[in-house]
Amino acid sequence: MERVEAEQAFYVKLGTGGCWAEDAIAQKKFRVGWRWIHLDDMNERRWPAVRRQVKSQLRGKSKGVVTADFNALKRVIESTSDDLWITFHNNSLWWTTLKNGQMRRDTLSTYRLTARSWSNRSITGRELTISNIPGSISQLQGYRATICSVSQLDVLLRTINGDESPAANGLREQQRVLVESVAHAIQALHWKDFETLVDLIFRASGWRRTSVLGQHAKGLDLELIEPIMKDRYVVQVKSRAGVPELQETLSQFRQSAHRTIFFIVHTPDEALLRLRRRQNKRLRFLLAEDLAQMTIDAGLLSWIEEKVM
Repeated sequence: MERVEAEQAFYVKLGTGGCWAEDAIAQKKFRVGWRWIHLDDMNERRWPAVRRQVKSQLRGKSKGVVTADFNALKRVIESTSDDLWITFHNNSLWWTTLKNGQMRRDTLSTYRLTARSWSNRSITGRELTISNIPGSISQLQGYRATICSVSQLDVLLRTINGDESPAANGLREQQRVLVESVAHAIQALHWKDFETLVDLIFRASGWRRTSVLGQHAKGLDLELIEPIMKDRYVVQVKSRAGVPELQETLSQFRQSAHRTIFFIVHTPDEALLRLRRRQNKRLRFLLAEDLAQMTIDAGLLSWIEEKVM
């Protein structure tokens, strides 16, 4: 999909409380109100006549309210395919552009056709849910009138095009460096400290340890239970390992009722690294880089720093 460009963007509420949103998205329509305005006056752009009808309908309202409503309707009528329009529906941001053409009307509302289907995904395929778009954009859903301009056009275009901000890029690079440093620190741990770290990570994630299967052996086996679904897991921890150690673990737990076997090793040999591509729901490899991110997420940086001093 080509990158989305626009000189201006607008938010529209598709009916009272978004009541027309589902139909508009399904039918590739841009639905608005103003059913009392004559179509010919709108399409011929007879602005004085349109304004008189707006004023008549809003009799008793202030001049400012009449002007705002008229300007909103005029913006819809004059909008071209170069404009970007957004709305919110089912906890997602939806966007489209309008097909050049006239205002139309059916039994439901006045509308214009869209130039493309409404979409709730970026052009890179990321779903644009409220929780993963910038707050400066999601806050527009609280706008009470029908239409408003999107002031932060650059943020909206970046969101739709799937681009990261310079700030996000900088943080991602710093995160990459941190993960790399933590992975090196993990590889420097004594084997007993490494086993303890793995235990701490899983317990910090809410999993409960039910037993230690290899308490006196180098190469700790933990049995864990996930507290919500009550699924059981086994964790095999190795400082260094190759294919024989993996095969031994699989043989040991092949007939067990555990949902997943986690085979964790901070320094695998080359043969084991090649086998990593074969992991599935039953077998999961975790290496130093994976544990590094988990260590950061679990807030265990201070603990690991003390162990490698």
